[in-house]
Amino acid sequence: MMLQRSCAKITPKGYGLPSRINQFYTVNQNGAWQTPFPIDDTATMKLSPYAFFLLVAAAPAGSCIAQDLQTIAKQKPLAVSGSLDVRGIFYSASGMPPRREAFTYLLSGSPVFRVYGISIPVSFSISEQQRSFRQPFNQFGLSPTYKWITVHGGYRNVTFSPYTLAGYTMLGAGLELNPGKFRFGVMYGRLNKATEIDSTTGYVQPYSFSRKGFAARLGWGTDERLIEFSLLSAKDDSTSVAKGIPDSLRTVTPAANAVASVRAVYGIGGRFSFEGDAGLSLYTYNSGSRIQSAEFAKIGSLLRDLVPVNASSQLNLAYSAALTYKAPAWSLKVSYRYVDPEFQSMGAYFFNNDFRNITFTPAFSLNGGALRFNGSIGVQQDNLRKQKEQTTSRVIGSANVGWDINDAFGVDANYTNYSTSTAPEVVQVAQKYLLAQTAHNLSVTPRFVRTGVRYTHVLLLSLNYAALVDANPATKDLNGIQTTVAFLNYSLNFNKTGWAAFAGLSRSENSYYGGKALIYGGSFGGSKALLKNRLQLASSNAISVTRQVEHALVINATVTAAYNLNTHHRFTARWMLLNNRPDMPMTASRFTEHTSELAYTWSF
Repeated sequence: MMLQRSCAKITPKGYGLPSRINQFYTVNQNGAWQTPFPIDDTATMKLSPYAFFLLVAAAPAGSCIAQDLQTIAKQKPLAVSGSLDVRGIFYSASGMPPRREAFTYLLSGSPVFRVYGISIPVSFSISEQQRSFRQPFNQFGLSPTYKWITVHGGYRNVTFSPYTLAGYTMLGAGLELNPGKFRFGVMYGRLNKATEIDSTTGYVQPYSFSRKGFAARLGWGTDERLIEFSLLSAKDDSTSVAKGIPDSLRTVTPAANAVASVRAVYGIGGRFSFEGDAGLSLYTYNSGSRIQSAEFAKIGSLLRDLVPVNASSQLNLAYSAALTYKAPAWSLKVSYRYVDPEFQSMGAYFFNNDFRNITFTPAFSLNGGALRFNGSIGVQQDNLRKQKEQTTSRVIGSANVGWDINDAFGVDANYTNYSTSTAPEVVQVAQKYLLAQTAHNLSVTPRFVRTGVRYTHVLLLSLNYAALVDANPATKDLNGIQTTVAFLNYSLNFNKTGWAAFAGLSRSENSYYGGKALIYGGSFGGSKALLKNRLQLASSNAISVTRQVEHALVINATVTAAYNLNTHHRFTARWMLLNNRPDMPMTASRFTEHTSELAYTWSF
């Protein structure tokens, strides 16, 4: 079972480069690669000074917590950690009206209170620009675990299957038992809160009923061999919305839903593996309707206790299956997925429905993994029940190749192809409304990484080409787009002295109907660590030229100094320049902005 928590830590993903490249470079706001310089980012939330103390006192009003009771005796009764940040920002502008005050301050913090190992995070921000209060969380939940027993309470995001309970936030209680191969889970609670009146205006708003649901899971097996069943039953409470709302505003009807699913995983001899799941959803859009349907008469008698069945009920199916073969140096996976047009579940936020596709995914590696390939090719089609005026077909393909020529040289290449076309089904459609497009994307990235005792060299070249090709003769001239992007970056690190320097060139061109946009420029900078790495100095600079209807030169410069007094106290000074110099000053003003910042960070 996968337990999802609403307060997950979010980290930025890489840019498709090898891990040994990412450790030397980051991307600045101009798209240029530069040597990273550690700067703390603090998520801010606005609140007034007096509200901060209320916030700390009321911290247990919301959070998301998973606690292993086996370790609770080893935890401290109370511990506090986090950081406090104080910043003063000075700003000036010439050639344009200022976009901010000449001086602003910001006091922010992110303390974390731990009670017997249970974390309660708090965030706050105080600034003269806006003083308001906002809770850092308004949902609280617990999932204590002891050995193979887990108890859920409060706001929880639990997943039993992709068709029944699939991470939907539920306010309620539940239990999971996973002794050995046995898998059991049950959840009951509120899925939606009733809303009808906007308390700030007093007006009737689009409303929703209170929705409660029950979900269960029962299975046996391991990750290699497993059979599992899951069930969801949920209903709207028609009495949860006031009866005095005029009929003209009653655009929402109470609904009910029952979903049953089965999942199976089976491995054969370590080479073959099969996995599949299926879900059957009975969705009643108006549970208060008295109009009956002969089609669902027998189903209604079977599911009377789970969901009311009438003429507004729909029965829909969704399923997927995949067969994989893995050899020492290659693998092949074939998968198929089918989702009925109206398939939905009250235990899931969203379903991409009305489609079926088949996908082939090959992969192989040669020369001990020095040469790697993985790709996929798939065909997708919608309009499964011929209810639309036209059917859309898509062909999606991708390929990734990586080649480590030696310890220093390597190259990575990626290609994707997305083709979409439509065909009329029941009426004649003018040719200009028919879709026939192909999107190509090709990127090639040669790289050179040389790490020595004294120096580390990184040279990176990236070439990217993307095109949208319209095969419809009536619209191809209007919809065709071509984009090329290229950049070359070099980084030099002096391993023993703490010096680092970088320089780069970039060029991008976008061609479309009626015009062309060209942007090119360069970046350079460096950093130096002094006083046994306590003092860090860095500079990053970029120049870019835009040539479109108007031509413009943009200059960005940043100088940063940071001093770590010890592990708890950090002082930072930063100066930033933005200079915009268009060639046509009559339509766009030339301006210069200076921003300086002094900051102190206390980590505790």
